[in-house]
Amino acid sequence: MSISLTPIRPVRMRSERRPTRRRVLSLPLAAATLAVAGGSAAQQAWPRRPVTFVVPYGPGASNDTFTRALAEILSKRFGQPFVVENRAGAGGFTGSNAVAQAAPDGYTFLEAPNSIVGFKPLMKVNLDPLTSLTPVALLARSPIAMVVPSGLPVKTVREFIDYAKARPDQLFYGHAGVGTTQQQHAEMFKRVTGLKIKNVNYKSSADAQADLVAGRLQLMFITIASTVGQIQSGQLRLLAYTDKNYPPGSLPAPTLAELGVPDMEKAQSWWAIFAPPRLPPEILKAANAAINEAIMDPSFTALLARSGASPAPASPDELISVIKQEVADIAELMKTITIE
Repeated sequence: MSISLTPIRPVRMRSERRPTRRRVLSLPLAAATLAVAGGSAAQQAWPRRPVTFVVPYGPGASNDTFTRALAEILSKRFGQPFVVENRAGAGGFTGSNAVAQAAPDGYTFLEAPNSIVGFKPLMKVNLDPLTSLTPVALLARSPIAMVVPSGLPVKTVREFIDYAKARPDQLFYGHAGVGTTQQQHAEMFKRVTGLKIKNVNYKSSADAQADLVAGRLQLMFITIASTVGQIQSGQLRLLAYTDKNYPPGSLPAPTLAELGVPDMEKAQSWWAIFAPPRLPPEILKAANAAINEAIMDPSFTALLARSGASPAPASPDELISVIKQEVADIAELMKTITIE
């Protein structure tokens, strides 16, 4: 018996179709689309958990006030807690160094004034804001206020100068640590006026202000933001500003230049946000954008105006330029004064 077999025709499976030119060209486009989507998701993932702002000074001063206001705005925007941790000590070095040693993961930041630039050249500690930290964003700028206790029998800068000249080495000014801008600016004033006033080093600006109010100190150069309440209550007296770049609505006072005291215009204050070194570029970009937006919030600009300061949105590179200029200014200052 013979069996006839019918040949089986091969079946081409769908997966065996030869790729067309259209399909080949579409593959990179699809991969790129996925990559972009993944990058966007990664950027939007920050922050995923609470963020800490370290303030290297005690509560109550301008650094603390501004940082808490910033943290509140960012918390509302991102739906994540932005908390403020005060770590005072060594003129701001203690808290700043803690951030320099932290993980660069975008969850620990430092708020610091321009005093941080003087850490290495003036305090002789190994912390450079350009290499030990990552400059993230500039918050605000302000001229410096010359303030005295209300009980001191002077009402003008000229009266203070005459009073101090009649009492060499009998008056004291306070500051929040060796090399801080508070000390730098007071020493600048001593240089241009020829006054002999002794300095007292405090753990925090708030501690120095308490002694100023009590009359144990006779002078401080400090941000108006830190003293506006004490001035308005009559505990302290505002004699002058170092420059006229204060916003409308600030407490009224002449500038030192207008009163015949020259070369004090560079006595300025600024506040900035830093991160640990090697912060990933995508987090740096996201944090900078978020902070620049937050400091233009009406509630924040109103706080700055009441404090004699103005918002200063800037890119990380622009902040780096500001720091480099401050370094140059300190080097020039050190040629004419002694910090100890």
